[in-house]
Amino acid sequence: MELRILGCSGGEAEGERLTGLLVNRILAVDAGSLTQALTVEEQIGVRHIFLTHSHLDHICTLPFFTKNIFGHTHAPVRIRALPETLDALRRHLFNDELWPDFSVIPSPDDPTILYSEIEPERCYELDGLRITPIRVNHLVPCVGYKVEDGKDAFIFTSDTAETDRIYEVANATPNLRLFVTEASFPNEQDWLAEASKHLTPAKLGRELKKLKADVPVGIYHLTPGDKPVLLPQIQAIGDPRVRLLKQGERFAW
Repeated sequence: MELRILGCSGGEAEGERLTGLLVNRILAVDAGSLTQALTVEEQIGVRHIFLTHSHLDHICTLPFFTKNIFGHTHAPVRIRALPETLDALRRHLFNDELWPDFSVIPSPDDPTILYSEIEPERCYELDGLRITPIRVNHLVPCVGYKVEDGKDAFIFTSDTAETDRIYEVANATPNLRLFVTEASFPNEQDWLAEASKHLTPAKLGRELKKLKADVPVGIYHLTPGDKPVLLPQIQAIGDPRVRLLKQGERFAW
């Protein structure tokens, strides 16, 4: 299994791309940076997109992606997400006001994208991969994902405040190779983390005590302007498993 980090920032700035992962060149988890990180040819190769939630930094390149792949695919790209997330896409994005509705273009019988609802804890098998959504604790309905190929697995929590179930799943995954979770705001902004259901480094340190596996823990979603404050606070957690996830990084297992 190959995992490519297209973007892992909690905000957009020069050299900082928004959230997006690519697995085996065909499956994207979130769409914050599909069109910025991938060539058009690579975008055409993406066949499945699993979204974690509806927040803009996780979906914002979908419109431009649909335009880039239009007319170059033999079957619709399936966008899989919670019903609430798909509803947000229909009402607020692909609504013919902000962007044309590519779920009916060029025709309802031959669309560019196809919406497909997911159920938490149900395993989806496609192209040699197994993807399991797991609910996490965020401001809107949100899931993280366990992605595995029968030999190796990684877990991406997506955006979350304190949560339990995804740690239980991680601890029950013997072939876990990587655990990715977030830290969004400095400890001094704990009130903002509470209001938006994100983690500070202090909260992250407490959360990671739930993770029993001795695997690398990649931290993502740092707010770019707060990095000088966040980095020493993350280091102060003192967990040797913790490291920053890097844009453009590739993992192969």
